[in-house]
Amino acid sequence: MNIKYRPIKAFLLAVETGSFTHAADRLGVTQPSFTALIRDLEEVLGLRLFERTTRSISLTSAGQELHARAQRPIADLEEAYRSLADLAAVRRGTIVLGALPSTALTLAPPAVGRLRQLHPALTVRVVEAHNDELLAMLRTNQIEFALAAQTEPAPDLRFHPLVADCFCAVYPAGHALAGLPAVRWRDVLRYDLILLSQGSNARQQFDRALREDAGAGAAAPVYDVTNMGTAAGMVRQGLGVSVLPRLALPELNLAGLQCAALCDASAHRDIGLLHRRDRSLSPAAQALAAQLEVVVREVQARLVPLGTGGTAAGGPEDGR
Repeated sequence: MNIKYRPIKAFLLAVETGSFTHAADRLGVTQPSFTALIRDLEEVLGLRLFERTTRSISLTSAGQELHARAQRPIADLEEAYRSLADLAAVRRGTIVLGALPSTALTLAPPAVGRLRQLHPALTVRVVEAHNDELLAMLRTNQIEFALAAQTEPAPDLRFHPLVADCFCAVYPAGHALAGLPAVRWRDVLRYDLILLSQGSNARQQFDRALREDAGAGAAAPVYDVTNMGTAAGMVRQGLGVSVLPRLALPELNLAGLQCAALCDASAHRDIGLLHRRDRSLSPAAQALAAQLEVVVREVQARLVPLGTGGTAAGGPEDGR
């Protein structure tokens, strides 16, 4: 039995309006075409559904049973279509974005703000975590995509680069590091260190660089902190030197401080969007990804130049 949606819809409209003429208008077809739809349905079922006169229509017993059984499933089907159409048109949806703390600080807020203006019905959840944790959450479908670093090849993940990032030495204004033409990992080792905690991508890259580039073991910081703002505040108090992601600096309070991008190749990383190769991004996630690309272009003008010497960071604009 081959029963199609359109004849069933025609049948339900005829019952609702009590008229083939009005039902044909609702369906957007001529009355002869509408009558043909009802006739085709009756032929498929082998039953008359309506008693028709020149002035009225009424349901047969078979028509009454079909109406009772078909009304709810057709309504559910139409609601499903409307819901999926809303998803496709980005009129609704929920996005779960994983983000490194540095990207959550600088890139996520303006991108979500721009998305809200274009698609106010979307819901966005930003999950901040360390890079390894983000990869694990991607693989277990806890997040749809991540704004993170690709630290090593991952065949099961797709990476779309957005911005070149690096780590920067952050120190008080007038510090000896400010006089160097270029700052390297080994230069910061001469001073008390205020480092982000174990597990952070910044700390992992710092420890790995020391082993590979400087030939030293992992440095033991004098101060170990979780929050980048805390690290900057401790540097301002003269407690030592910190190494922070370049991408986070525009949103930190760096009044009275200076910073320099580290020149070592191992101090650089690419930040981008990661998602599973076997999953396509939802239309809502694609819309947020597009806004992230716009924000990256705007933010790059505020970043410390890659691989340069010391740069003042305490002006009114940089202190945001």
